[in-house]
Amino acid sequence: MRKFLFFISFILVFNSHAQNELKICSFNIQFLGHFKNKENKIMARFLEPYDIVVIQEMVAPPVKGKYLDKSLYKKDLESALFVNEMLSRGFSLWLSTEDTGPTKNHSASPASEWWIIFYKNNKIKADSSRFYGFISSPLSANPSYERVPFAFPFQSVNEKTTFTLIPVHLKPGNRKEDQLRRQEELNSIFNWTASQKEKNKDFIVLGDFNIYKKEEFLHFEKDKIYSLNKACLPTNTKLYETLKKGKPYDHVFYNNSTKEDIKENSFKVVDIRRELMQMNPSNVVMPYDHKSFRTRYSDHLPISFELLLNKDSD
Repeated sequence: MRKFLFFISFILVFNSHAQNELKICSFNIQFLGHFKNKENKIMARFLEPYDIVVIQEMVAPPVKGKYLDKSLYKKDLESALFVNEMLSRGFSLWLSTEDTGPTKNHSASPASEWWIIFYKNNKIKADSSRFYGFISSPLSANPSYERVPFAFPFQSVNEKTTFTLIPVHLKPGNRKEDQLRRQEELNSIFNWTASQKEKNKDFIVLGDFNIYKKEEFLHFEKDKIYSLNKACLPTNTKLYETLKKGKPYDHVFYNNSTKEDIKENSFKVVDIRRELMQMNPSNVVMPYDHKSFRTRYSDHLPISFELLLNKDSD
């Protein structure tokens, strides 16, 4: 009887901790909405344990609708297949009002992207009192951004915790001009978050920064902005060919206000190939084939961390 009571007590404590934490995943899924052989069902099953999933590189809309200029866009089958799999596993959906790209948008092609977040509404909800949307305009050929970020404000169901997620996809490349462009983008994003007048300052900027080395972001620490991937762990699947090809593209940036809400040591780069093989060895071609893997899944690894609810003090 004593062992049974201990077991019940353990389960209650475990469930309490689970309810007070958000498991957040950021995943750049290469050309989602373009490749026709995406393993949507497998990826949705892999992503199901998370409370929030932030996707980059959705290149076509998963639903039909109207752009801000009132012109119509069609639902893309490849994007919709992934979205439907996620919705079937208990996620709700928040999609940006339209797409954004380096030189054009309204393209339904890899030339532009839609911002999209999936979340479990048993813990959090969209915070309509703080709707931000795109943080700059125009949405194509923007002087400050390759792809204009979209700010998604959330709050816990009990409204004790508020935070804003800002997914990004910065300029790729390792040339000097590419690095300078990324610096311009980072400066613009962090200046935008600092300029917001509201009391809540819990801004989390996450996604594909295309960063090559920590020197690209360490100087932001003087402004109390930090990366959870400060160690610059590689996040591209080319590392499966050889570790030397690994690059620290993906990051989660946070400020001093958010520091208290992030669970210590919770950041990880997810070894998706290993996890897919554990689900079913047939999920992965052996030996590693980069073309097959990037079209079926992605050329990036997911990254994840945990956010503590009910700790918010601002």
